[in-house]
Amino acid sequence: MKTRFQSRAASRGYISYILVLTVGTMLTVLTLSAYKYAGSSQTIQKETQLRVDYQEKEDEVLRGIVNIVPNRAMKAMQSGSNTSGAARDALRWRNIFSDALDQAGTRSSITAALATQIGGSKAIMANTGDVAVYTDDVKDASGNVTQASNIENVFDAIDPETGIISAGIGRSLGTGFPAPLETANSNVTSRDPVYPIISTTKVYGNLAQSSLPLSVSSYPLYTKIPYPEIRFGYCAPGQLFVAKRNWWTFSLHLGEHANLLKSYARGDSQIGERDFILSIYEIPSQLAISAEAFTKIGTHADGTPWQHATIQGGIYATRAQVSNGMHVDRLMARRGLTLGSDVTIGSNTIDGNPLTPGTREKYEVTTGTYMPVALASDSGRASFVSINRGSDFFDRFAHTTETSTLSPTTWNNYSVGALQAAMRLDISAVTSATNRTPTALRFQYYKGGARQTLNLPLTTGPATGLAAGYIKVADDGQTYNFGTTLVDVAYGVSGGTFLYKTGVTGPITFNTATFGNPGTGTKAGYYKPVYPFEIKNLQGTKPCIAIYPKRLQAFLVSLGADGLDVNNSIAINVDYSTTGINLPAYKPNIPCTANDYGVLMTECDDLTPFTKGFSLVTNLRLYIGDDFNVVATTVPAGSGLAAPFYPPASLFAPEKRYGTDYDPYKVEVAGQIGHLKGDDGASSTPVNLLDFKMASEASAAAANIDVNLRPITHPAELPPITMMNWLVVLEERRKIFYTGAGAN
Repeated sequence: MKTRFQSRAASRGYISYILVLTVGTMLTVLTLSAYKYAGSSQTIQKETQLRVDYQEKEDEVLRGIVNIVPNRAMKAMQSGSNTSGAARDALRWRNIFSDALDQAGTRSSITAALATQIGGSKAIMANTGDVAVYTDDVKDASGNVTQASNIENVFDAIDPETGIISAGIGRSLGTGFPAPLETANSNVTSRDPVYPIISTTKVYGNLAQSSLPLSVSSYPLYTKIPYPEIRFGYCAPGQLFVAKRNWWTFSLHLGEHANLLKSYARGDSQIGERDFILSIYEIPSQLAISAEAFTKIGTHADGTPWQHATIQGGIYATRAQVSNGMHVDRLMARRGLTLGSDVTIGSNTIDGNPLTPGTREKYEVTTGTYMPVALASDSGRASFVSINRGSDFFDRFAHTTETSTLSPTTWNNYSVGALQAAMRLDISAVTSATNRTPTALRFQYYKGGARQTLNLPLTTGPATGLAAGYIKVADDGQTYNFGTTLVDVAYGVSGGTFLYKTGVTGPITFNTATFGNPGTGTKAGYYKPVYPFEIKNLQGTKPCIAIYPKRLQAFLVSLGADGLDVNNSIAINVDYSTTGINLPAYKPNIPCTANDYGVLMTECDDLTPFTKGFSLVTNLRLYIGDDFNVVATTVPAGSGLAAPFYPPASLFAPEKRYGTDYDPYKVEVAGQIGHLKGDDGASSTPVNLLDFKMASEASAAAANIDVNLRPITHPAELPPITMMNWLVVLEERRKIFYTGAGAN
């Protein structure tokens, strides 16, 4: 059987080659376009990821710089820092930046062998860095550089300057930079671009005047400048505070070596660089409370609340424990905070415990301001350094002379209060190894800008038979004019007779017509001013140095010394530095013991002759036996400070007692209070700042303690000697913030 299918006639048609080619071309173009845009997308994603990776790495580098720089700046002030070798080289900016790269892990790239094994021998590993890029200087056995590193691939000075950093000293860098400092020391000028130099010779001058609110001629060392925009609230951001700003600036581009990131502008640069300003703010302690210790705020040691305490402004402590119900304006700590119930901080209510995660962010979003309670760790590119030398701060003889320093200001002279004092009063000799009664004092002061020494025997005079304390002033027949200074005078022969006149002033001729004839032999004239110090027994038994600040002016006049504007501070110590009669066993103890000397201060109510203020530093227990600095003086012109204004004053001693021969009924303190005990983070016993003790060792009753503390707001309020803090801040420089040479 066969079956046939009838075939259908095929339809006639045609093929258009033009249409086929056109469609094919369009599809090809679309395919290529899609491929191109896919490639572009990958490039953008690569660039974006690189940018994020390098941004994170740069942030690590910047944090490393903030941590390293203050330590190197301190070392540049220490003995031997200017001795050639590895120690000095480590202080260079080049090596500071190199160490910051190390800390950030920029030299921890994978090995070439491993990269080849995984097929990535030509990959750019931005997240870990590239070891071939950031090499160290190669040196020979003598420390000489034989091959320079290419650190300039990462760090550059601000155009058009060369090198890796530009120092803010000696010239203005223009709009957007802080007010420059100046110095008359050529070494500082040449070294500041090479090393981080901190020195009292760096001051504000005419270059900075247009950027500052105060006269640089009146306040060259410290002035009022804006507090930086950081979370560590020593002051409110933008608030004027008293400080000096040392600064350096540089450009940073971690990927410049491989022409990376050039397709995206970063910062204000079109080639990927960002400009930064590194600042070390020198901040004299100015808060109401500044305690380098574990400090309890609000109660006494026995648990009694503070009853009459007014505290304005901020409080800083290494660790702080704030008692229930306290209110403070601003609170900062370096190690930790413990807040009791119902503690209020600042003017805005903090919803919850400020240390709880999320509380800070909620507060700042709600109020638009930084929260007024902070730890030093809250600011990533900032570091607060409290310069605390502890018990060494009080003692000149605990330190040796520093030599060969990069900075002309040595570390001990910068950070030890006793070494900063213009005048010095020492117990320089004692009776014997078993009898510690002082037999000599040594007084040093400035005259014509040079330090002079006056040795005062306490048992014998400068001539045999003459009473102790007299000083030779004239030969026989000579006249000496004592002016208005009240003195006792003597005329006589050594080993023979002496004739005296007491309480005299004006010109005195030392001859027989004035005094009578003391006998045969070589005669001479002597005088004894009314000394501003003496050895006096506390409560009849304990030998102490008595100091009378009100007598200092007349005494210095009698010596022809510089005025109280120069001789405005005094350190009182025991010289235990030599052998023999000055036995090391007499080094004072801290805490003080019953066998240690004390310092009795009276006649100190009126300090108005001290036009630059008055400071006293001692490593002995200080007994304040009189009203201290309670007479107001003229408010400094143009300062805007309110009356009454008192001469700025500071007292530094390991222990203070109120009263001498008797206990006062009440103690009133105004100004600032600090503590230097230090804190290792382990102690559970806090310092109680308002636990005052009387001369009898009895504790002052809480009801009889009246404290009114407030911050220093103007450099005219700074005493001659203060504690010092450093605030290290690293900020990016952006054109949006350029408002003048003093801009932040």
